[in-house]
Amino acid sequence: MTDFNIAKREGIALLGALLLAAGLKIWLVMSGAVPFNSDEAVVALMARHILQGERPVFFYGQAYMGSLDAWLVAAAYSIFGQGVLPVRIVQIGLYLAYLLSLWLVARTLFTERRIATLAVVVAAVPTVLVTTYTTASLGGYGETLVMGNLILWCGYQVSWGRWQASRLAWFSLGVVSGVAFWTSGLSLVYILPVGLVILLRFRRSQVWLAVLGLIGFAAGSSPWWYHNMAEGWEALKVLIDAGSGTTSPGEHLVSLLVLGIPGLFGLRFPWSPTFSPLPLLFIGLLVHLLSAAYLVWSLKNDRALFAPGAVTLLGIFVLVYLLVFVGSRYGVDGSGRYLLPLNLLLVLSAGVLLNAVWRRRPAWAGALLLLLLFINGAEIWRAARSDEKITTQFDPITRFDNRYDSALMDFLRQNDEMRGYSNYWVSYRLAFLSNEELIYAPLLPYKTDLSYAPGDDRYPQYSDTVFTSPKAALITTLHPRLDEELRTRLHAGQVDYDEQWIGPYHVFYNLSRKVLPAELDLGIPPP
Repeated sequence: MTDFNIAKREGIALLGALLLAAGLKIWLVMSGAVPFNSDEAVVALMARHILQGERPVFFYGQAYMGSLDAWLVAAAYSIFGQGVLPVRIVQIGLYLAYLLSLWLVARTLFTERRIATLAVVVAAVPTVLVTTYTTASLGGYGETLVMGNLILWCGYQVSWGRWQASRLAWFSLGVVSGVAFWTSGLSLVYILPVGLVILLRFRRSQVWLAVLGLIGFAAGSSPWWYHNMAEGWEALKVLIDAGSGTTSPGEHLVSLLVLGIPGLFGLRFPWSPTFSPLPLLFIGLLVHLLSAAYLVWSLKNDRALFAPGAVTLLGIFVLVYLLVFVGSRYGVDGSGRYLLPLNLLLVLSAGVLLNAVWRRRPAWAGALLLLLLFINGAEIWRAARSDEKITTQFDPITRFDNRYDSALMDFLRQNDEMRGYSNYWVSYRLAFLSNEELIYAPLLPYKTDLSYAPGDDRYPQYSDTVFTSPKAALITTLHPRLDEELRTRLHAGQVDYDEQWIGPYHVFYNLSRKVLPAELDLGIPPP
């Protein structure tokens, strides 16, 4: 078969994988399988404010996440108009870009071209973990995955590839690394290993190329430096604090093995500790273990499969990732979202195994590929059809979809309750969906112990608006203890009120006088 025919078949397979991935994402979005919540609403509100003239460098109330996602959504708004759909369109586009960058990395690191195509097809129907955090916007995971792949690819090119002396390649590596660093601290799991590889391979003749790369990094990360110099190095403090905490590396390792890896493999939903049904659990675990085992076997017995330096780059990438995860507060999170970079290794190992089977029995390889897609697809379907749907929420108190949002907004408008207080998971969702007509400051607690995190007040302008309003309603969600506490406090203050349940929302309205959250004696500081 000629190179042209091989390239043509690869192109058709790659296009098919992209269409499959896009079709899956479109179905998830249009079916309402992924609820729109306040984390996404913050992104959406920032994008709206960007079009109105604001120029945020970081996410509202978070000095450690660059606002790139909001800028991309703002660009989508200018094309499609404002709404939830453009937010999701950006995420779909980012995931397709991730697949293309994945193909680029795989095509570079392996000598057999088929591996790259097979890896992309596997990634087209990803695990529920990857599906969750690449469909709903939480502010930078999609961008980090794309730029992370590009960092690995550029790092390989300037260390072992054809562009070791290319000024454009070095500068591009610096720029992409800089933008990724500004976007999310998670990008360090890509930047650090590539930096180590460059040091290992460094030659004196590359001094000025390295300087050019550093200039590119400074340019790409300039929003981070500009904001920090003006705001007392807030992001640097957060970055340093990421390595501290009350939990130990041993606990992080246990979390990785017990919750993280099963989530990465797709053996449990990221919001639940419950594992998949036994048949899917057994088959999925078996396939992933076989993939990992064959990858290790290939490292010893089929080194010609790997491009020069590929094993070194991937090995250092995995080692640095594990050190960062176990040694930082990223290891505390049990959802598995901080394991997203390792999806690259997961699909590459699957591609290697499928390619080995394909050499001997193409039909068997096709059947194994379909089995992998079926396992992930079945779990996505099961999650989408569940009561909680595909959610980013871990706490049942905050786990509710959008079925009652319109009814809530209609009720508040009809009763002239345009201002009030609620929790984080209501306030920003309500603000965005009502086009900022309904402003409810996020000053009520939502945790079971009634504790309140001041960081929930991401956009203080909303709190100022409610503070100057002559009246304010109160909205809680799925929190009987808080409801009872509010009744007790209102009665003690001789405040008359009415109550209304609308799905998960509980509205205290028509208060005889305005009540500030600090008056309720729930440990909430005054505005």
